[in-house]
Amino acid sequence: MNEKQLFDEFERLRRSISAFSRSVHQYDSAHWIAPWNGAVRAPDLEDLLLDLWYQDDQDGRETRIYPGLIALNREQITLAAEVNIAKDRFRNRVQAIKTADSVHWRELQGQLARRYKGLNEALGREGLTRLHLKQVFRHIPLVVKRPDRVGFSWYTSGRSIQKITKKEAWERLIKLNTESAHIRIQMERLASLPDSEPLARVQKQAPVLRANLVFADGRRKSLNVSLPLLFPSQGINELPDFSIPTATPPGERQRLVRSDNRLEDDAFLPSIRVHRYVQPKRGVY
Repeated sequence: MNEKQLFDEFERLRRSISAFSRSVHQYDSAHWIAPWNGAVRAPDLEDLLLDLWYQDDQDGRETRIYPGLIALNREQITLAAEVNIAKDRFRNRVQAIKTADSVHWRELQGQLARRYKGLNEALGREGLTRLHLKQVFRHIPLVVKRPDRVGFSWYTSGRSIQKITKKEAWERLIKLNTESAHIRIQMERLASLPDSEPLARVQKQAPVLRANLVFADGRRKSLNVSLPLLFPSQGINELPDFSIPTATPPGERQRLVRSDNRLEDDAFLPSIRVHRYVQPKRGVY
């Protein structure tokens, strides 16, 4: 039963994407999509929304980004909302299956890939065997009011910073190959610290593209946009003023900052990505 329900939910998602994409083309809605990912021209809307599979040796944290703007009428707003609802329904089904039996989930992924092999080949994608769940689950960004201006910009300083104790860091280190010289050196470093010293485990996050919106009443809003930004046309079938982002992120910020506490630039325990907080300088007497 789980298998049929999963396939039904994925087919519902596929059909909702097709219905929304057809409507945008049928009504010739004002839109712009960036010709990225090595393409000479902008991809077809349905094609990019159906880009749901891993390619080659793609990093699981990496998602393909398709910047764009699309003005929608009321019917299209409903169709776009149905795509996002279908994504949520499929995500809930996947999570239920993975929680119950992760091995069975991997088998079902292969069955899904085989079932949609013809569709993927028609889109010029071959050899795809695994769904990229982050790309499947991510919503098409939709705002409820037409912006006057949209500025796209890269955010490259994203990092997940988790406080960690000396004991927790030690437990992580001893799970590694403690016979290796570089691990033993890190264990000695850690042993030299006071038990009470707070540490931080840092996970670098992939750069994200943000849309900075300005509305007619002066309000502003910023949101991450890995897919084209949707907004109501409000009877104006043209795009607001917008900037075109660079295809690649700019150089990243080098220093790690968290609130008023700064972390040392270099990892203290590089094998587990643990940094020390910058120690206050002691006065000289």
